[in-house]
Amino acid sequence: MADLKDLEELRREIDEIDRQLISLLARRMGLAGEIARIKEERGKPLRDEGREEEVVERARGLARELGLDPEVAEAVMRVIISRMVQKQAERLERPEWWEHLNRVFRDYPAQLKVAKVLFSRGLRVGKGGKIFCGDMRVPSIQVAREAGVDRRTVEMTARTLLEDEKLGPLFSNLQPLPYLKGVAHHLGLGVVEITAEDATKPGILHEVAGVLSRFRVSVRQVVADDPHLVPYPKLTVVTDRPLKGRVIEELRALPSVQSVIVY
Repeated sequence: MADLKDLEELRREIDEIDRQLISLLARRMGLAGEIARIKEERGKPLRDEGREEEVVERARGLARELGLDPEVAEAVMRVIISRMVQKQAERLERPEWWEHLNRVFRDYPAQLKVAKVLFSRGLRVGKGGKIFCGDMRVPSIQVAREAGVDRRTVEMTARTLLEDEKLGPLFSNLQPLPYLKGVAHHLGLGVVEITAEDATKPGILHEVAGVLSRFRVSVRQVVADDPHLVPYPKLTVVTDRPLKGRVIEELRALPSVQSVIVY
């Protein structure tokens, strides 16, 4: 009985530490937003790689002092830095249409959720505010369930999108993508999912394609998550055959790659 009580007490302590960690992370993200605002006002570049490496090295040093594996500390810090750079990029480098979308639905967060669902699924808005997947009609209630809203919100969102001179042409011409990831195994294809150190940095696809090309691996499909829609965007590559051995090792060794998952 005493052991059980001790276990529950330890779990409560861990829960409290987790609460503090999340609270501190939220504060850090808030400061990153302030830094993005200042950079925007002063016309400064988004990245400061020297500063980032200082932060990582300081984390490694603190980890050693506290008896923690420095590699663990570095991995955690690089994930945090990557996300913060991404958030700053969203503020400083958002496409004009994305800024316009956020302005249109600034006071209607539920409708913004619907617009994001439509865009991410490639669902177009047709005449009368009807939703289509290609030429197949999608009931508003189905979109509502996906977005976690009611049917009327979906219908209001669709009408607003159609009536807007910038968003109307965009959302009325979306097309769905035949995503091969889920069926690759049945087709004898390979799937590799790559998370970048910094999803805002150009050249990741070039590096990955270079490795695959050296091993004469053909690419059947590439899908990159939109960083404006996905918190931790990934690059999914479908190849003509499952990847093995040295190909995977070389992908993991790329400087821009944080992790590689092979399916």
